[in-house]
Amino acid sequence: MRSRTKSRAVAAATAAAALLGGLTACGPAGQRAGADRPASPGASAAASAPASASASPAAARSGQEILTEAYEATRKAESMRVAATVQQDGKPMKVDLSLDRKGNCKGEIRVDGMGRLDVIKSSESVHFRGDTAYWRGAAKMKHAPQKQADQMVAMLADRWIRIPASDPRAAPMTGSCDLSKLTGDLDHASPLARKGETATVDGKQTLAVTSPAKQGTQTDYVATQGKPYILKSTVMGDSTGEALFSAFDVPVDTTSPKDADVLDMSKLGGPAGESV
Repeated sequence: MRSRTKSRAVAAATAAAALLGGLTACGPAGQRAGADRPASPGASAAASAPASASASPAAARSGQEILTEAYEATRKAESMRVAATVQQDGKPMKVDLSLDRKGNCKGEIRVDGMGRLDVIKSSESVHFRGDTAYWRGAAKMKHAPQKQADQMVAMLADRWIRIPASDPRAAPMTGSCDLSKLTGDLDHASPLARKGETATVDGKQTLAVTSPAKQGTQTDYVATQGKPYILKSTVMGDSTGEALFSAFDVPVDTTSPKDADVLDMSKLGGPAGESV
């Protein structure tokens, strides 16, 4: 759960919300890409690792060796799903995102007091949709007058909003949905990594491996059968969080919403590169 990896895991959601800043002047400025994020998906993945966990008995290897193998598998993943619960500005945040190395992603983010935000990003476009609570929360964070808040909710609540992926305003989303960047810093496992007990995660047998982390202590649960994916990662200490990883190498569904009332920001006018 390294801080750089964590910040990318949910940046997709925060970036999507920020895109509306130029349209409504009420984007949720409080959602920063650098805030605490879910457990590193440096612990999740697919792809072929040089050897499976079951092929090399855990008893004969160190915690560092086990994590090194898991990290290598993670870096080769083509796609994965991250379902995490973390603290965002002191508030609970739940993230459920599927993303791949082509920059596609799909999922939802829920923040206490900010409702739900749905996100779909493909190579052509970014779609996002906030519920009433989301837009009420966004208006409150920007101290918008009641009339403006009511108008924003009436216009945008539960409505899909589209922006071309090539638009400069979509740049934060483009990087945030890139699995290569998300797992890019998974290079060396800590020599202090220590093997723990076995545990079942989502019906699969795993071995817990603990490591020191900037926020406290990180525990990665490595699959002991098949490929050595990390199926779960937690951190305890100054920051707390938990993430589950699944759907390794499953294609991300980026089908555009079938809704004629999608709001297309590219047709609203104004400078294409306008900062939001």
